[in-house]
Amino acid sequence: MTDWTVINVADADPGVLDGSKSLNEVLSAHARARTKFVLPEGRYHLDGPFVHNDCEAIAVVGDPHATLIVSDPDQQYCLDVGGDWGVSPGASATTVEIRNLTFDMTADGVGAQAVSARASEDLKIEGVTVDGECASAGKKALGAIYAAVTHPEGAGVVSVSLPDGCAFAPESYPDQSPAESQTSHPIGVNVSDDHRGELTFRDCRVEGWVNNGGYLAGGEGPCLVEGGLWKNNGNANLRLGDGDEARDVRIEVDETSYTGCGLWLQEGDCRVSGSELRLPNCDNDGLRVSSRSARVRGLKIDCTSSARPIKVNDGDGPVVLEDVELVDSGDGSKHGYAVELWRENTELRNCRFAFRNGDENRNGINVLGTRTVFDGVTATHDADGTTVLVKADDATFRNSTFGGRVDVDRKNASEPRVEDSDFTACECIGFDG
Repeated sequence: MTDWTVINVADADPGVLDGSKSLNEVLSAHARARTKFVLPEGRYHLDGPFVHNDCEAIAVVGDPHATLIVSDPDQQYCLDVGGDWGVSPGASATTVEIRNLTFDMTADGVGAQAVSARASEDLKIEGVTVDGECASAGKKALGAIYAAVTHPEGAGVVSVSLPDGCAFAPESYPDQSPAESQTSHPIGVNVSDDHRGELTFRDCRVEGWVNNGGYLAGGEGPCLVEGGLWKNNGNANLRLGDGDEARDVRIEVDETSYTGCGLWLQEGDCRVSGSELRLPNCDNDGLRVSSRSARVRGLKIDCTSSARPIKVNDGDGPVVLEDVELVDSGDGSKHGYAVELWRENTELRNCRFAFRNGDENRNGINVLGTRTVFDGVTATHDADGTTVLVKADDATFRNSTFGGRVDVDRKNASEPRVEDSDFTACECIGFDG
């Protein structure tokens, strides 16, 4: 339990209420080792950054809610607390709380980072909203929220709403193509490299950030994403790393002025369960698996665009897709197959794939990794496209049902092993007998 020194900012300096005194000045003047700043309901001018990294604990809390107005286009930071970038667990604050705040960045040209916070034991960034489209492209673009729990035994919770995203301004980077410039734009939520504990992202709303919605693959500690909406973010809506898990999240991609995949399992061991992925207007990947290993369970995907709903990249570790449901009526103008499986020993368990007649008659599943297993799978195609193309050795069809066409490319693949599977509504090519 933190022994707080509690300071009501209106009592400390009444000038913060009428705007005659900047909030950052009051916070800086009164910050001590364990300070909890209480902001009564109202609108406060934050005319510069509040930086407080040499402390044991720090909190800035709206009571019940407060709005911080940022109006200077040259301002880069708002609240930077708990420790410098790369701080050790012993040098960071033990406890940080940023709660019940709205950052008003609706003024023209404004694009400051709202919160950068680090704590070794307990980090809370809750009830935080950023209003206004971030205009930091070309000005050392950062991102809205940076967070890290610096000790392996520490934990934190992030619950934020970032609905307005950032401006896509590729002209700010004349030496890069528009696609290359995306990584120079701001990020919605970023887990920094000094993260070692556990962070839970609960019911976040993150929309329209060109350089990743949630880049959670940084650092060594696990991140758990519970619920929330991640929509129209570039590069990736959610980007997970080792030990990370997404549960019951909603991801939607309906934006083509910049490109981004839906859910990217980038590295380490990743988990997904009970989530929804909608791709009404996307030209990238829906689910992309590049991580060492992954288990995806209960994911529902609906694709009506040229996106590739599922791509499992080559790699060393196991990938299991279980109870995944895909309805694809997208076109084949960019990706000829809706599903590409490049990794050896990929397993599909109790999955359902319905490939419907979209433009260009897109095909279904392309098996490119050896020893791919279909177990309890139903896959159908209602048009002229191929339901499953096997181009790698030692595939197995077990307890599965297929409709449409299953084609084994015998120049590149051996005949699959078939166990208790139903091909009666299917044209089979490349099978013996």
